[in-house]
Amino acid sequence: MKKKLFLNSFSGTALYVVNVVIMFIMSPVIIRALGNRDYGLWELVMSVIGYMGLLDLGIGPALVRFVSVADGKEDRNDLQQTISTAFAFFLGVGCVALLLFSAIGCSPGVIAGKETKDIAKLGTVFLLLGIDAAMLFPMQVFITALMGLQRHYFINSARGGMAITRAVLTYKLLQLYPGKGLIVIAFLEPIFNFVQFMLMAGAVYCDKKVPRMALSAVSRGKMKELLTFGAKSATMMVASRLQNQSVPFIISHVIGLGHIIYFVLPNRLVDYAKGVSQAIGFPLVPYFGASIGRGDQKELLKSWFATTLALQFVSLAMPLVIFFYGEIFLGLWIGHEYAAAGHWVIYILLVGLIADSLASNSSRILTAQSRHGRCAAVWLFLSAASIPIGIWGAMMWRVPGVALGTTFVTVAGNLITMYLACSVMEISLTTYFRETVLPLSVPLLSLACLMWLMSSFIPVKNYLALLAQLIVAGCVYCLGVWRFTLSADMRKHLYDRLNRRIAPQE
Repeated sequence: MKKKLFLNSFSGTALYVVNVVIMFIMSPVIIRALGNRDYGLWELVMSVIGYMGLLDLGIGPALVRFVSVADGKEDRNDLQQTISTAFAFFLGVGCVALLLFSAIGCSPGVIAGKETKDIAKLGTVFLLLGIDAAMLFPMQVFITALMGLQRHYFINSARGGMAITRAVLTYKLLQLYPGKGLIVIAFLEPIFNFVQFMLMAGAVYCDKKVPRMALSAVSRGKMKELLTFGAKSATMMVASRLQNQSVPFIISHVIGLGHIIYFVLPNRLVDYAKGVSQAIGFPLVPYFGASIGRGDQKELLKSWFATTLALQFVSLAMPLVIFFYGEIFLGLWIGHEYAAAGHWVIYILLVGLIADSLASNSSRILTAQSRHGRCAAVWLFLSAASIPIGIWGAMMWRVPGVALGTTFVTVAGNLITMYLACSVMEISLTTYFRETVLPLSVPLLSLACLMWLMSSFIPVKNYLALLAQLIVAGCVYCLGVWRFTLSADMRKHLYDRLNRRIAPQE
């Protein structure tokens, strides 16, 4: 079980690295091809897709948990009912999404404002994305089934290969068809998702552990179970969409489409920093779910502490890295104009990233135990409040003011989530911090001091200098974790395992 968890986490991290590299290379290319206005529009369109995700009513997240528990119990009938019922539901939702996107394509100004009248073929863009959505929803069944069976490594490998192929093709087509960037990017969406659909469906079909879907296995009772559990996840999804996907709408209507990019780029740095721990921790819900299925509560608590500390080893270092080097990186990557405009946005968003890091594994343990209902309600309330705060902030302080709204939700929501997770696991917050954050305090302090010294006395003027400083800081941080965070027994265990791997075989 632990080997599979390691493989899933490793492949997720590898996919994350691939996506970061692609983002690093392709973002300047796409921004130059589209310009600030059309790039802002594309981000707005992505927000619409995010809102369309609410149509799944939380069934997608519910599937991961139900499939993993059924697999832990080795109940093939329950597994067949689960995936068959979900597939029938998502086929209908995909059709609804196609109709909605087609309707938006007829009146795009409703969501993007008056500037859309100057953008050619916008209706075609929405139609292509509607076709894409019609595939994305039923594809969720195959992806979540593989996730529930802890086969993330296959999903991550397939997505990594497609991401590289897509980046190359996008670059070539943008060069061949200048001025048609929106159509090019929108055209590639359904093509690559169709390929992904076939790969995921094929993997599920070939897995002997997964029973075949059948119309006779579609069950009203199972649908009710999925909806009951999914209602909690759907509430979390609504909260997430209100908090994150509303930002482009607020900026486009209050400030203008061309200013969305000044939030998106700093936020992308924070999102990718957050993505490191998410990539490592993504397989943990089905992992916890399988433990729950076996009824091993003591092992569950031990695993939660260990995996939380492992996630925070990465996630708590990320705010420090962005604090000292985020603006410098933006200047080298996109341009000093974008770095200067995103100065305060970065610092505001970092406060939320710290809160995310402190509670990096709390929502997963709540979801695995189906105890995330109260947490979802709290996030929904806070996220709804972020919209008027964001609008007020946009009118007062423009883009940094919008960042305040989403950061307010992130901080308050994560603190409450952490408290609820500790309550469910029947431990105190003091115990939680002692077992997770406290062991990392000395390495983190050492990392902050070193990066402050280097960034103050050795100015970064190019990528090579930036990379060199990050490598030095990372090595010092890892040594600090080895010395001050890991116990003597753990160090000896890791050292012995390493010796066995590198020692010559007799």
